[in-house]
Amino acid sequence: KQINEKGAVLEWSPIASHANLVALGTKDSSGVGFDDYGGELELHSLDLKDSQHTGTQILGKVRANSRFSSIAWSKMALNNREYPYGLIAGGMIDGFVHVWDPAKLASDDPDPLIASIEQHQGGIRGLQFNPHKESSHLLASGGNDGEVYVLSLERPDEPNVFVPAPPPNNTKHTAEISKVAWNTQVAYILASAAQNGSCFVWDLRQKKAWCELRDPTGGSIADIAWNPDQGLNIITASGDDKNPVIKLWDLRSSTSLPLATLQGHTQGILSASWCPTDPSLILSCGKDNQTILW
Repeated sequence: KQINEKGAVLEWSPIASHANLVALGTKDSSGVGFDDYGGELELHSLDLKDSQHTGTQILGKVRANSRFSSIAWSKMALNNREYPYGLIAGGMIDGFVHVWDPAKLASDDPDPLIASIEQHQGGIRGLQFNPHKESSHLLASGGNDGEVYVLSLERPDEPNVFVPAPPPNNTKHTAEISKVAWNTQVAYILASAAQNGSCFVWDLRQKKAWCELRDPTGGSIADIAWNPDQGLNIITASGDDKNPVIKLWDLRSSTSLPLATLQGHTQGILSASWCPTDPSLILSCGKDNQTILW
């Protein structure tokens, strides 16, 4: 399938009965020059059984006041009767997090927007819903202001916002956040990575940083991913052209030296993904136009 002329962030539906749906949040401005004419959220249906046609069906779309920087989609597993399509969140370049009901979007409801949260100062590049059923209402966000927040959407129209390490703990990032990632095995563990080579692992139950992984060269971390089966294994992918490597960390043995370093890209890495069904496989793509399966 193909969607033409769209510069956008994309998220697949996590709902098994609606697995053919894709949400797009546009990143390109339709204006000319420095003006921001906003973005648009689109809900597409892909008929994957039809190999003759490459087009998609737009089920609904809605304008946003700002362009998208990131997008996330939750099952809302404990509230799926009220939200049968879950919830879609958008991290915008103006620092807002908007939350929409895709079921309303698909049914042409004139107001699918549920909540708008203004917490960050600047764009939000890191955005992810908690993958665990009992915590699927928790949304982590990381912004260009170096702040990490957790938004509780148990009541989406009245979101509750908190930080991973509240005072008296003063641990925080000192550079722009590039990614956030919930642990695949433990619902209260969250990781966040920054442009200065720092990656914090937060323990939300203890309300403090559990450890810090740091690139001694200070190169930016473009992406992070947890092992889908082992909650103490995480990879950090460097976006630095001088040292475009993937580091595999085993937090049981060391938080200062990686277990392994994967070298193959010749320019900075853009993104990395750990195969959810086969943890022996990692996929990465880089600015060198290479996609490597490790």
